[in-house]
Amino acid sequence: MQKLMNFSKKKPTMSLAIILMMSTLSACDKTPSEHLQALTKDKYPVANMPDEPLQTPLEINIEPKRLAMTSSWSAGVKDDGTLWTWGTDGLLRDTKTGQDPTPRQVEGVNDAVAVSGAGHMLLLRKDGTVWGWGSNYHGQVDPNDKDTFVEELRKIEGIKNIVDIAAGEMNSIFLDNDGKVYVLGNNEHAWVNGIREVEVLSEPTKVANLENIIRIEFQNGVLLALNKKGELFSTGKAEYALGRSIELSQDPDFEYYPAQKVQLPNKVVDFYASSSHAMALLEDGRVSVWGSNGSGQLAMKATGDILVPQKHEKLHKIINIDESSAITENGDLYVWGEYGFGENRNSISTRTYDKPFLIMQNVKPIQLIDGYLLYAVVTNDGNVWYWNWNENGQRGTGEVVESMEKDYVLTPEKSLFTLN
Repeated sequence: MQKLMNFSKKKPTMSLAIILMMSTLSACDKTPSEHLQALTKDKYPVANMPDEPLQTPLEINIEPKRLAMTSSWSAGVKDDGTLWTWGTDGLLRDTKTGQDPTPRQVEGVNDAVAVSGAGHMLLLRKDGTVWGWGSNYHGQVDPNDKDTFVEELRKIEGIKNIVDIAAGEMNSIFLDNDGKVYVLGNNEHAWVNGIREVEVLSEPTKVANLENIIRIEFQNGVLLALNKKGELFSTGKAEYALGRSIELSQDPDFEYYPAQKVQLPNKVVDFYASSSHAMALLEDGRVSVWGSNGSGQLAMKATGDILVPQKHEKLHKIINIDESSAITENGDLYVWGEYGFGENRNSISTRTYDKPFLIMQNVKPIQLIDGYLLYAVVTNDGNVWYWNWNENGQRGTGEVVESMEKDYVLTPEKSLFTLN
């Protein structure tokens, strides 16, 4: 996998009128220098990247998912296989109030490989088994348990030799070492394989037309899957994120669209799925986008729907993408989309950014992660940096911050959790 730019530590800001930026590092720097770059409150540097391909093609990103967030808590997997949690509820450990914004180890787990989260969490272990906890409204953790919230780690039956996981709000998705994909949980409108008989899948169900898959991403009924050749496939509900023109079913209770290859001009190396839009990073560093852009999700001028992939007008020489964020070859972290600002949740005003703007430099990423009103980047030195909200302590900084002041929301903050 291509080596990315180095990343330096940053110190806490002393003013709400600035955000931290990192100085460019030489290869011989062992202790990176730090400096502050002053920015105005209302304007961050906007992306202005030359429309040129990368000189060296990127390799497919199949790094295990080491960090995940729900709407109220986060979980991370360290290099030694231990599982750590922080935030509110779903911590798998006793607390006096149900809240702990400081990352702490979960007892009894030392073989963790990856985590994925939405309304619930999935944990992949070294033996290829998957365990879950959290929301169980749709049987996405245990279809045989009528409890709507599973408070302890529970093994998910009916699957084995799993190598990748993806948790959605109502589903759990699994990829085995034979390249086959399975779904557990919600099947409303028969979105899985057109199965009309059941609304909740009682056991993991193999997805048709997906073979030799090496990575999966999922959100709210839209599944994207990448095969060994770098070909991307989509399946799921009648959503714009499928990346193809579709004829809507006349049956309101039927939203099945079989897995089909997304037509893209080059090999896909990174991507993300959303219920309304999606992006694919190509091996030459260019980005293709499709779906709804009503709230600036695609960082495009157009406000209408883009049904088939279209080349992004601003993002070039990219090495890593996720929902509303991208990192360039030289380590610049750009973000976009809809953000809410205010003294607290009751005083929020939203602002839509339809152009990528810079919030951090010298980032050498392992993983970009999106959650509910929260984003993060895991860097190759093992550190985790969060931005956006922290009202439940999900940033893992040891404190809960209800204020959504602009400079706090848009300033990456170092978590106490590290991979090593």
